[in-house]
Amino acid sequence: MPGLELDRRTLRLIAIAFLLLAALSVHRLFFAAPPGDSDVLIISGQTMGTTFEIRIAGEALDDTLRKRVEDETGERLRQIDLWMSTWNPDSEIARFNRHDSLTDFPVSTETAEVVAYALQLGRWSGGAFDIAVGPLVARWGFGNHARVDSPPDDDEIARLRARLGEGMLRVEPGDSIDSAFIAKNDPKVEIDLSAIAKGYGVDHVANGLEKLGRFDYLVEIGGEIRAAGERPKGGAWRVAIERPQIEGRAIQSIIELDNQAMATSGDYRIFYIENGRHVSHTIDPRTGRPVEGGPASVTVLADTATEADAWATTLMVLGRRDGLALSEERGIAALILIRHEDGTVSGQQNSLFPKTADPVNVER
Repeated sequence: MPGLELDRRTLRLIAIAFLLLAALSVHRLFFAAPPGDSDVLIISGQTMGTTFEIRIAGEALDDTLRKRVEDETGERLRQIDLWMSTWNPDSEIARFNRHDSLTDFPVSTETAEVVAYALQLGRWSGGAFDIAVGPLVARWGFGNHARVDSPPDDDEIARLRARLGEGMLRVEPGDSIDSAFIAKNDPKVEIDLSAIAKGYGVDHVANGLEKLGRFDYLVEIGGEIRAAGERPKGGAWRVAIERPQIEGRAIQSIIELDNQAMATSGDYRIFYIENGRHVSHTIDPRTGRPVEGGPASVTVLADTATEADAWATTLMVLGRRDGLALSEERGIAALILIRHEDGTVSGQQNSLFPKTADPVNVER
């Protein structure tokens, strides 16, 4: 019913349902192959609370290759879960969050490298990206252990924000086995790699394909994508940028990925309505509050999905002006879409973002 305002619990369940429907993403619909298509090997499944899909082009797309890819991918996704999951109580991140001490906590080199990049991005963005924001995200009703009884007041926001910032963490990626660690400068600090782990997972799986000698592929996890080589029958892989609308799903424009990664973040899938106010899951660490009046979505192109994933979230927080300026400075291609009151969508891209096919009101 139009205008119906649901309670917080119901709306949170709806938001979770949207997340689980990621298997019907525009990316996947756009890439759907005709029945019996022998020019592409497709492998899909579930991971990290969402879905994944791998498409491989080229020769010898047989059952032997399928088995090798499934085994390699399964092992690499298992590694990501053991390193970076916030849902697996035995993961490195989950155990680090329970580590109520300032002593060094040994982790894999991979986890330490992701944390190190996250801290660097936090410095570049003036705190707009912060992997310690998880408790605030949960307090606003999203993520693990979400609390949705009432919004946090100013005092609680200030208390939680006191545990944010790069000064709360130390990291050493290590240059030998068993030398990497992360450490807290406040024993109550918790970190959440949700805004970067999917992208790293895409890269990790893609590296596995190249280990198997496959260099024409597209890997997607929960909408984060990395493409290499050529699609079936030649040419760069073509992917859809989703139109940021709350009801239904549609394509905004189409882009070709030339050995690139792509990630999109938006305000239109995970949110709830409170007193007529749209409360997005994107929390600004600098204020401790949900982003308001910001982009409807941000699409980022980068060399790796790790970078693209983290930058998409960062630019959602920074907004159009500051986000485009910083991404241009750092060599990150970005497209920011804005939703207007009449339902139309317009956007702006920096000079690094390529021309899209069939763009809708997108300006440089």
